[in-house]
Amino acid sequence: MEKLADCKEIIHNCSKCGLCQSVCPIYKITGNDCSVSRGQFIMLKGLIKGDLKMSKTINRYLDLCLKCGACSKFCPSGIDVVDVITLAKAEYFKQHFFEKIISLFQKFCLSGLYTIKKIIPKKKSETFEKKVIYFAGCGECVGVNVGVNAGVNGVNGVNGIVKIMNSLGVEVITPDFHCCGIPFFSRGDIDNFKEHMNYFYNVLNKYGDYEIVTTCASCEMVLKSYSKWGGKEIKVKNIFEYIRENNLTFELKEPLKVTFHKPCHINNYDDIKWILDNTKNLEYIEMADFDKCCGLNGVTKLSEYKILSKLYKEKHDSIIKTNAKIVLTSCVGCKIALSLFSFAKYKVMNLTEFFVSKTK
Repeated sequence: MEKLADCKEIIHNCSKCGLCQSVCPIYKITGNDCSVSRGQFIMLKGLIKGDLKMSKTINRYLDLCLKCGACSKFCPSGIDVVDVITLAKAEYFKQHFFEKIISLFQKFCLSGLYTIKKIIPKKKSETFEKKVIYFAGCGECVGVNVGVNAGVNGVNGVNGIVKIMNSLGVEVITPDFHCCGIPFFSRGDIDNFKEHMNYFYNVLNKYGDYEIVTTCASCEMVLKSYSKWGGKEIKVKNIFEYIRENNLTFELKEPLKVTFHKPCHINNYDDIKWILDNTKNLEYIEMADFDKCCGLNGVTKLSEYKILSKLYKEKHDSIIKTNAKIVLTSCVGCKIALSLFSFAKYKVMNLTEFFVSKTK
């Protein structure tokens, strides 16, 4: 699929059953059918037929979509809603100059992260017969910690991965990748998304056909989706799959109580739950709605803060009720969103960051 018109048959397959309403976090708050995939598909059908024109109003409803994928997982027709919404966003992006200015700003910010990344020293991996390539993602590489201690956690993250994989007899190759492209994908800037995708393949071609390992749920999801956007299929695995497959267990330096927020884009929560349950000195308390979206995609939408603040408050209250002072997650974006609304009541840590800094 290259444009919204290519989705005509997919949109037609939507039976308008309304099951998406029961799982959409935004619909549960607004009760507005235009904020859920069923209503949005009706609008998009009008766009394709020419009965409607792309407008700020339609784009506003598309923007309310958190791209959490909850509706796709629940859809009896098996529709990948996020891809359709993204192509609709692409129509708006092409027509509005201000959207291109935002993309230029994003590229400027990311180029700064790439520069910092080159300065951070990397732990040299031990040599083994089995090799993997580590894709850290732009956030984890430089240790984005909501503006605090930038770089420190990035070193721990990359070096921690090398340490863990080496203990499993696996050599880690750490190329200088850029962002996977998800910030551009989410906004419908398909050209810039594909530019990052092609850069990824250019770097990958220098090292060979090795399995990719990552620690970020969103990066994992995007890398696996490249084949849908013109790229070749690649072998991608989550670090937590390796840990469970090899029965690797951890022991904390001191007893700690933690809770866990499951990112929308991760599909191997069972592996993570196994790791948490088998870590000595760790008490894991599962929060209510631990798998409900953190709302990251709405963090920058200040005009919708009245709606989105309810989502953030629900997640914050669920965390507080566990009495845990540490919230673990496996997505850099989720870490940023949860930290922004923690109000210093708890600390948010990436799982690998936690195990590197807290285990013996």
